[in-house]
Amino acid sequence: MALLLMAFAETALAGPSVSSAKELALPQGWSFLNDPSPLLSSRVSKGNNQVSKDAGEKGAGVAKIALPLSSSTHEDATGLWLPLGERTPIAAFRKGTRLVLVAGGRHPLDTAALAGIAPFGAVQSQIVGTTTLVRISCPIDAALTLKPVAGGWTVSLEPSGGSGTMQLGQEGQALTFTPPQVSDAMQVLTFQDPDSGRRLLLGLAQAGSVSDAMARRGDGFEIRSSLVGVVIAADSDALELRQASGKFFLDRIGPGSMPLLSQGKMAAYGASMAGVRLGETSPEALQSAAYHAWIAAATSTAGQRFDARIRLAQEMARLGNGPELAQILQTALEDQPEGIARPDVKRLQQIAAVLNARSAEDLQNAEEGSAPEDQFWRGMVRTVLSGREGSVSDQERAKAAKLIAAGLPSVVSYAQPLRHRLLSPAAEWVVRYGDDGDRVAFRSMPENSETALARALLAAHDHASDAGERLETLSRSASPMVWPVAREAALRLALETGQMPPKTIGERLDALMPAFRMAGREQAARLLSVDAFVKAGEWRKALQAIQDGQQLYGATTFPGRKRFSVVAEGIASYSPDKADDALAEADLLKKAVLAATGDSGIQLNLLKALASRYAVLGLPTAQREALQALWKFQQGDEAEKTNLQIARLNLKTGNLDAALRALPPEAPAGISALPGGHSESSEVALIRAKIALAQHNPQKALGYLQSRAEPEALQMQADILEQQKNWDGAVAVLKNLLQPLLSGQNVAQSSPLTSTESDLVLRIGADASRAHDDATLAALGKQFAARMSGQPSAAMFQLLTGGKLSSLPAGG
Repeated sequence: MALLLMAFAETALAGPSVSSAKELALPQGWSFLNDPSPLLSSRVSKGNNQVSKDAGEKGAGVAKIALPLSSSTHEDATGLWLPLGERTPIAAFRKGTRLVLVAGGRHPLDTAALAGIAPFGAVQSQIVGTTTLVRISCPIDAALTLKPVAGGWTVSLEPSGGSGTMQLGQEGQALTFTPPQVSDAMQVLTFQDPDSGRRLLLGLAQAGSVSDAMARRGDGFEIRSSLVGVVIAADSDALELRQASGKFFLDRIGPGSMPLLSQGKMAAYGASMAGVRLGETSPEALQSAAYHAWIAAATSTAGQRFDARIRLAQEMARLGNGPELAQILQTALEDQPEGIARPDVKRLQQIAAVLNARSAEDLQNAEEGSAPEDQFWRGMVRTVLSGREGSVSDQERAKAAKLIAAGLPSVVSYAQPLRHRLLSPAAEWVVRYGDDGDRVAFRSMPENSETALARALLAAHDHASDAGERLETLSRSASPMVWPVAREAALRLALETGQMPPKTIGERLDALMPAFRMAGREQAARLLSVDAFVKAGEWRKALQAIQDGQQLYGATTFPGRKRFSVVAEGIASYSPDKADDALAEADLLKKAVLAATGDSGIQLNLLKALASRYAVLGLPTAQREALQALWKFQQGDEAEKTNLQIARLNLKTGNLDAALRALPPEAPAGISALPGGHSESSEVALIRAKIALAQHNPQKALGYLQSRAEPEALQMQADILEQQKNWDGAVAVLKNLLQPLLSGQNVAQSSPLTSTESDLVLRIGADASRAHDDATLAALGKQFAARMSGQPSAAMFQLLTGGKLSSLPAGG
């Protein structure tokens, strides 16, 4: 048999081997089926084993072995060698799990022994006329590589750079395919697709493939992707494929034939199988075609009426007349509902949806056709839904931009009325939501009035030096669909580059909202105003801008969690000084808390801000309610701090029981004195003492303050002791407050005391005088006489400590 199977893997040798190959010392991991002699060269690859000198007779003429394919370490990497003769051109393409290969010449192949050998399911060979057809089953996701080797072709299940791709070009009205290697073995033939029965125009070659990017559909033909050669499925008998001067030419034949491309330009290529011709022609020809289409639709018979109406709808599409197009389609489909399945009807429905800005989800999900023009219209249908609904994600917008960019050059060939309606919004969408790869398709397009706005937006995106000038020019346009878009882009650029104060940008955007609404840019402008006020630190205006947008677009979609979080943190970071400002912000914050339902992080910051506004306004009850709502979102130390604030507010309003409930549970007496016992914080102890005082229990209050050394606790103890006329106790407590003035270098200091310090010294002196504590008075006089000099209270201090003033009575 002449067919050779080469299977190379990391496992042991597998598969049958005839006597011609039995004695060959083969490289590890290879096995041969049938006679391998045609594949074996006279050279040995580095590291390969040499053939045994006593090989069998059939293999005696072979001295060494070389791998015809690059070695692979992947398991199940497998190849087939097809002995199709020297310099035989082929055309090969994939269809699902089947590789179809057509070779020039008659080549008998014995494939009986290859049935069911993994990973190839089956290999079938058939001689058809002067050609040979080979069909090979292979994994659908396998990468195939075809190479001419040793008087035949190898089919390898491994990725490879291949031999290059065909170069697509145009000469006159014909498309050209140029192989990467010049060869005189090129051949053209007509073949019938064994699967679909379509007429195939095949360009057989020894090198060169058609990539997926070149696989397009035109009017009556389809260029398929291929592994080798050119494969064109032709539905029209007027198409021919010929080869000359090292190229393949695809062209129409016959007098008065239409060009392959609607405008004869390569950039316009990409028409799909939909069969809707939207090509450019003169205005007079457009009007004439529409007139005759009206006559034909009105006078056609019942059997021809649907087709006539669809032709009329096509003319309305070329004229960019969306309402008439939609009405004609509706009438046609009411009479013949089954016509909805036709590709041209679906395409016209897509055009009507885009021209009339009416979303149609069934049309945007339609996946018929993969040509650039098909992708363009699917993308444009998506823009109708994406442009009007804030719930559409950025990912969906980016997907629409990619689809539009794939077929954007097709629009250049459309009739002028339709092109005028489509080109500007399509290009703008690609610039706004596409990536750098998508924008390449637009950058290569000619600059004219229809692309001027998109060009200016692209310049602003790139921060080009002339971006401001372009946008300023367009902002003076009379069109209400142009100048607001340009003005918004100019303000956005100014915010990004710092050319204008952010606060000014936000205020200008607010003033232009009606114009942005008319141009379909209101939502984007409102988001930009939020960003501007955030950058300016105008948190109240930013929150107001958010609430204005939420009234229009809903709290779930506007302005997005990230922006809302930033504004919530910002407005919680400060507290206004004026009551009027606090009142205005409190009203905004109450609405914002409701709008943020379900997002604890945002609600937490908004409640913090709301509580601080109530504090400024002096509304303890409202502040307490805000803090109680805030406490539900907090944990740990933050929750404890909020509880203390609630307790203080309850104490302030006289709700003593509620104040006690807000405090942590009180530990039993003596627990804190035990090893490891927990001592309450100074804040908690002070609040408990104040509650006890409010309950007219000063002794209990002193119990909470006992052994507390914090200044506020000492002050409170002194106040209670003085109220009880316990002057000795008060002096003892107040002396603790005096220690900082007596410690370290303060003892030797002669600088005057502050008013607070002098008041403390006088207070101790007065209590000591009432307690008849002469020792304390003498010590005060010695320590602070010099430092009290010049103070307004110096004379009183001198009387207290100098003995010139009789001691105050114990009852004070």
